[in-house]
Amino acid sequence: MEFYCEYYRGSVAYKAATSMPIILENGRKVFGPRKIASAPIPSHRCELYVARMPPQLDELGFLVWLHRIGQVYEFRLMMNSCCSSRGFAYIRFTKECEALAGLEMLKYLYISGERLQVSPSQGKNRLFLSCIPRNIPINLLKESLKLYFPKMHRFAAYRPINEELQEKGQEKVLNRGFAFVEFANHEDALEAKKRLTPCRVRMWGADLKVQWAKPREEKSRDPMAYSIKDDCSRLRLYCLANNWSIPVILYGRSFRSRNLQYGGILLKNIFSGFHSIIIVEINVTSMSDIHLLLCELAVQMIERHSAIPPYSYIIRVSSNTKAELVYLLQQSDDLYGANLETEFYSFTAIRELLIALQLVAAHNSKIVLNMYKRAFLTHNPVASFRLGSNHPLGEFYAILPKFRNNPKLNNDFNDMEINLLLKVQEDVSTADSIIEIKAINEISAKRTIFKPETLFLKSQKIPKIKRLRYVDIEALISKECYDTEQYINSNPVWIAGQTYQDAMYN
Repeated sequence: MEFYCEYYRGSVAYKAATSMPIILENGRKVFGPRKIASAPIPSHRCELYVARMPPQLDELGFLVWLHRIGQVYEFRLMMNSCCSSRGFAYIRFTKECEALAGLEMLKYLYISGERLQVSPSQGKNRLFLSCIPRNIPINLLKESLKLYFPKMHRFAAYRPINEELQEKGQEKVLNRGFAFVEFANHEDALEAKKRLTPCRVRMWGADLKVQWAKPREEKSRDPMAYSIKDDCSRLRLYCLANNWSIPVILYGRSFRSRNLQYGGILLKNIFSGFHSIIIVEINVTSMSDIHLLLCELAVQMIERHSAIPPYSYIIRVSSNTKAELVYLLQQSDDLYGANLETEFYSFTAIRELLIALQLVAAHNSKIVLNMYKRAFLTHNPVASFRLGSNHPLGEFYAILPKFRNNPKLNNDFNDMEINLLLKVQEDVSTADSIIEIKAINEISAKRTIFKPETLFLKSQKIPKIKRLRYVDIEALISKECYDTEQYINSNPVWIAGQTYQDAMYN
């Protein structure tokens, strides 16, 4: 997060993060809370527990990141005696919906090459009272406890079960002998517990014992949690959480007589400009959805390196369960000394995709998105645009962002996609384009010694999915590649959507 503050300097998130008061106290550093008149303290359901934080955390950068999710009420970072982080913290947002969004997004954030461990905070905000006389009505119990605990937020006690009534015979049994008193936050609960010495309440001739309640095991608050196989959503969340550019999926040549489709995907870090390209040759015979396949391969490479992959890859997919990582390269020049012409049916298709995606990577991400959106303002049956006025591989057909009817991201996160088809000409020499690409990438070419590796696939076993095997001009004109829910007869009037840097939400 080293460039985060500089990039967002002057933004609302930056101003909110830098205005939080800081207090160092008893083994913790506390950012906030702001004193806002008449504003209630957010409940414990607005709080998250975050672990596996690096010792040297860029605290301001992290706070700016959090404020892009929502307004942070308080950030408590636990410290040791040397004033370094103990690796865990508590984050409290002002609203529960913001905490839910933070819970989702923090799972995909990498800090110093590590993913954080995040869960709803099990803050001590509930007291457990036992030894309650069982002949006290629950209504009376609630009213009496309210006098002892004026800040009581919720109360829970339970009626006796039938067996207990039978055991007691004629004696009136009106409760089970215990109750829970819940407070809005840990501070109120702690204050109430401290006032009781020695943790007992004298009521109805009995000493009621008071202790911390054990945390409840809550079910997921997210009923629409993503399927493990929904790699399209996971890819967008990785890019959104880590402030990478919108992933660009580019389809190349198809050879229907050979059951082959070529495609690629671009991952780019907007801070450093570093990017990774994944080129794939797909035998579509047993495929269900090649778009989902490309997303799955990108997710595998991201999770392998805990970042944007440091290399570009060439992958061959021959079945719906296995793929072969054929080659990795540090620069496009490596491709020409790799002697891979005999490895693939169309090495030309691979070179075209690599050069075209290098060209996209060389352009500002916001410019690429704006050109992509404007392309749909046409009466032509297929939208198109050009990057680079004279580049032979700079012309693209624009495919609707939701052409596969992918599910929206939870919490209304920004789920913009860029899907393209490369417009190729049979007389184009890709070798001539390398001179231009060399100027793009200043890293010296290094031949990488690499042993092919097998990758295992899961995304192609999804039942009841409209098959997607080819994305070519024929499929675009006929709408063959579109999901039935996204089938339209004309281009939309306007495509809404912003870069992941400009907006965290739609």
